[in-house]
Amino acid sequence: MKASCICILLLCAASLSGAPIENVTSSALMPGDSAIFNLDFIDPFGLPLFDVMMKALPSEAAEESTIVLDHVESDPHYLNTYAGTMHFDNPSGPIQFYGRVAADTFVITQSFFNSGDQFPPPANFYADLSQDAIGDTMPGSAGQWLDLTGSAITYSETRVYARMQNVGGGWPTSQGFTTYFIYGFIIANPDTLTLSATAMIYANIPFVLSPGLYHVDLADTSFERLGNISSQTSGNILHMACDISDITSDPNFPTWPPHSGHVIMAGFTLTITLGTPLFNDYTYPASFAPETQFLNVTSNSSPELGNIAFTQVPNISVTVQCDYSDPDNNLPVIRQLFFDRGVFDMGAFDHSYADMAQFNHTLPWPGEGYHVYFFRFSDGHQTVETEMDSIYLSPTGVIDQPLPSAFTLEQNYPNPFNSSTLIRFALQNQAQISLAVYDIAGNLIATLSDGASLPGRHEVTWGGQNSSGQPVSSGVYFYRLGIDGDRSVTKRMLLLK
Repeated sequence: MKASCICILLLCAASLSGAPIENVTSSALMPGDSAIFNLDFIDPFGLPLFDVMMKALPSEAAEESTIVLDHVESDPHYLNTYAGTMHFDNPSGPIQFYGRVAADTFVITQSFFNSGDQFPPPANFYADLSQDAIGDTMPGSAGQWLDLTGSAITYSETRVYARMQNVGGGWPTSQGFTTYFIYGFIIANPDTLTLSATAMIYANIPFVLSPGLYHVDLADTSFERLGNISSQTSGNILHMACDISDITSDPNFPTWPPHSGHVIMAGFTLTITLGTPLFNDYTYPASFAPETQFLNVTSNSSPELGNIAFTQVPNISVTVQCDYSDPDNNLPVIRQLFFDRGVFDMGAFDHSYADMAQFNHTLPWPGEGYHVYFFRFSDGHQTVETEMDSIYLSPTGVIDQPLPSAFTLEQNYPNPFNSSTLIRFALQNQAQISLAVYDIAGNLIATLSDGASLPGRHEVTWGGQNSSGQPVSSGVYFYRLGIDGDRSVTKRMLLLK
């Protein structure tokens, strides 16, 4: 092979090695047979124009559906996240889906999964890689069959499948007795880029080169056969497939997939005449992540919540944390914190949900005292909530305070008192309450609280004043807590001046 040309391919490959797409997820199937899709992508080059897409395949016989995802704006938890919604008409089986990023000649993609190891794979299983222009072969190229227009990729548990396209003229392997044509598909590991390459080769040079998987040393152009390939030509299409076990027999591939999670791939054509190689054409290198996601439409596992925690900066803020996990790796379409009377959306920097993702939200300091809260999450199909609970916040710490098991009204403190006293009460559930002070004759002196009140522990201070703000005289007074208009509790207190 012409080493300098292949080096160009690998240098291009190295520039793509840093930012594959990650965390491609969906919600469960929602009412109306639609689902929300997410993926994370960091643009490594600051490209001005690129499309982030999701492709889905409801069944092998169906046409794939494609949507362009929108960037999630104004949330630091989803700074690199893209999202979109896709509708399906009465889906009956698992839906395959994968993510893709494309900008002109720049492609990063996953693909559908060839679970049946069909060869050649169904056309809709392939993910297109970078396209190539017509008429860009090197001067002196023998024919249009050496002019590549694109390539595509898919995979199974045990094999990798490539498709190459040319302008036309079939895929001849020789012309006369002195000219031979080589068609290759490079598979490069971005973790171990060296002056060598792994490639599926379609060629027939007697006693020298036959269709197979090869390790090629670019320093001295020597090559070593790693294994057989399957191949088939049809018009301007060439299909090739190799075993993953043969790829991992190459020192370039200690693992499959590589630790970076993706491989670099490109097609090329080469002519050898009287022992002299001529590089004809190549497709732009593309990044391929051998990964496919599945959306199960016939069953769904319920998500789980746990590990609730609070972290405060006294008098400034409190951060609330809750872990979310989903056995189906479904993203949460609802991720809410209910705190006192507010509802807040939570976020997570971790967007892989099959194990556990930590969600949090930071609130302004809500003040010292008791506060109630609970969480509500939904994967699109099932909604889960935690029990309502309460905490006590103070500048010195956060105290987990279980909700009361009953309605209670405590004795005021201090009692007797001479300036002000504290009245505490507890509510098992949210209720309409009325807390009022009466004199010994039963006359209303002051209303301390009136209206809806959250469950938990509450406290109110009475400063010995009537409803007009005037000080009252020493004596015995009664305070009464009315709950939902159908029950009340009354206690006595003594004001001494």
